Amino acid sequence: MDEDQIIDELRKQGIDLVSSVPCDRAKGLFFRLPEKFRHIGLTREEDGVGISAGAYLAGARPAIALQSSGLGNMLNAILSLTVTFGLPLPILASWRGCEGEKIPAQIPFNRPLPAILSAAGIACREVSGPDAPQEIGEAVAAAYKNRAPQVILLRPECLTETGCSAPFQPASTRPFSLCYERNWRPPTMTRYDAIQAITGSVQDEVLVANIGVPSKELYTARDRPENFYMLGSYTQASAIGLGIATARPDKKVIVIDGDGSLLGSAILPVIAAAGPKNLTIACLDNGVFGSTGNQPRPGQDTADLALMALGAGFVHSTTVHEPGELEDALASRKSDGPAFIHARIRPGNSDVPNIPLSPSQIRERFMAALL
Repeated sequence: MDEDQIIDELRKQGIDLVSSVPCDRAKGLFFRLPEKFRHIGLTREEDGVGISAGAYLAGARPAIALQSSGLGNMLNAILSLTVTFGLPLPILASWRGCEGEKIPAQIPFNRPLPAILSAAGIACREVSGPDAPQEIGEAVAAAYKNRAPQVILLRPECLTETGCSAPFQPASTRPFSLCYERNWRPPTMTRYDAIQAITGSVQDEVLVANIGVPSKELYTARDRPENFYMLGSYTQASAIGLGIATARPDKKVIVIDGDGSLLGSAILPVIAAAGPKNLTIACLDNGVFGSTGNQPRPGQDTADLALMALGAGFVHSTTVHEPGELEDALASRKSDGPAFIHARIRPGNSDVPNIPLSPSQIRERFMAALL
């Protein structure tokens, strides 16, 4: 089975967005995916879970392609996001660690992988032989029919390389000029103040809220069907926002993310490379892990999120300290994003109740509002 057969089967199943991390056992496939689909390249596999979730919620039909070892990085995101909200997720994985594997580090996780997935309740199909393309199609269809993750393990013997595209050649010159002056002031806002400033500024924008207290505060400040409340999957808020913004370029998307979440993710350069003009990341930075008891996070006095966003390639990045500054930053967003707003806030959680909506209720009303 060559990469054209795999691509044809994905197309037959209506796949219209693929995110991927390459594997050298299927080089041709990973060169061809960006040519044949809307494509988002990843540096961490779990970000594909969030991107796919957001894309599906916004009407796309996504899939992920990767090396099977990357599934180890994805398990929590799959279970706490894909499974919890009942979302389809076909994952095409080049299976490493099988008989004949020459790299010892590939064996301990990958060889028992079907049993690991089974223990987690994640459907898995091993593919090889002459019926491999049909089996891929059936597995993708099952993921969407059952609204569940479905891992498709491609055994090495079933993959036939037909050649790669020309090697990537970076630009010979990459002009960049930056004059940056940091002027941090003592923050005056709480996170709830910042969220109220955001909700008071939006009209028909889509809002994605980070896990834990931020989602509960957003619900209390202004519940609306266009809000997606996260209930788990740490580090995936901005990835979900990227998926929504990619699938619905006509919609403005604002992600209410946190400093700890973004520092634990590799999503900023992925967003900048994808370049969605309709996406704004509002990083509410309190210097602590707010939802777990306000424990100080690493780099609370040294890590500059606004500068990191510029370094990642964001078109616009600014720091704010007060509600009025945050409102002005939202109002001045341009149409050549993505944009990053670093809102420095005080630690502390407001006394807000849990969200009285089930995951399926959040999903259904959000999708109805977008579609």
